[in-house]
Amino acid sequence: MSASLFAASWQRPRAAARLLAQHLRGLANVAPDVTTAFERVITPEVAEHLGEKGYAVVDGVFGADVARRLRAEVVGLYRAGHMHKNCTHLVKDNATSLVEKSHIHEAELTLDSGVQAAAPLCSALNADRTLATMLSLFLPQLTLDSQAIKLQYNEGGGGCFPIHYDSDEQLDGRRVTAIFYLNPDWKEADGGQLRLYPFPAAPLDIAPREDRLVLFASTRMAHRVLPATAPRCCFTIWLSQSRRRAFVRQAPSLAALEPASPDDVAAAARFLMHPAVRQHVSKLAYAEEWARSLEESHGDSGSRAAMLEQHHKEVDIIRRSLAKYLPVVEQLTKGQVAAPMQWL
Repeated sequence: MSASLFAASWQRPRAAARLLAQHLRGLANVAPDVTTAFERVITPEVAEHLGEKGYAVVDGVFGADVARRLRAEVVGLYRAGHMHKNCTHLVKDNATSLVEKSHIHEAELTLDSGVQAAAPLCSALNADRTLATMLSLFLPQLTLDSQAIKLQYNEGGGGCFPIHYDSDEQLDGRRVTAIFYLNPDWKEADGGQLRLYPFPAAPLDIAPREDRLVLFASTRMAHRVLPATAPRCCFTIWLSQSRRRAFVRQAPSLAALEPASPDDVAAAARFLMHPAVRQHVSKLAYAEEWARSLEESHGDSGSRAAMLEQHHKEVDIIRRSLAKYLPVVEQLTKGQVAAPMQWL
């Protein structure tokens, strides 16, 4: 959220603050039993899949009635003008510019009191910490102690997201992304599937069906949203742990992992799967699809051309830097060599 939008959210009239207080006092009467729902669906098996595969899918979280009430809040925010366009951050020549995505609108629930007042059910979700507690219980490498929610409305018409990672663990504390989908009667022709890239495993598409929760590693799972032909609603919960409580990951240093010879395929694979290297390897492996996703997500403009130019330059640098490992990269991509992956 930009500084100007953040400031604006705190300068709303006193009437909005009073309305928010009234809604919060009534949450106990209108909110779903969030605690019970998450206690029921976040099982040891779900957590194990998240830890071992980097993602997990859970259906039937709240039930259709609650899911449709949540959808009504998201659609209402969009129609009332509470949302803003989603943008990609383009960093070039030490300057950052915002490039709008076509047809994608969002609202920051955690930071915007006006949005909270207009979306009491979503606010109840934001106030509950059961999801973070359950994941921390079953995955001891996590100590999730904060969360933020973003609500999203995709108009359709091809609205989508490029391939990206939600965060960099050197920048903030996000560890798990949780996306809850609100699309009744979704069919494949509607598009808008979430595509995950659990490299070196093959990409997989997940349908944005109503009452479905998808969890994945925020900093280590590349993903995108495929073009949507019909309106698509969801909200994202980012689960974080503060730096002072962050689990110290036992990933070996790059110097310790780099093999004496690229002909040592097993050692080269371990090196390429190190978290500091793997993001670059996956960008190389999916370079063409990555570029296509940038084109599909943004309207034709000079800024989009700059993003594509930057992408191609980065891929060329990665290819040159990893030249001696390219045969092993190909083997990883084809599933011909196994390599361990630490997701969380």
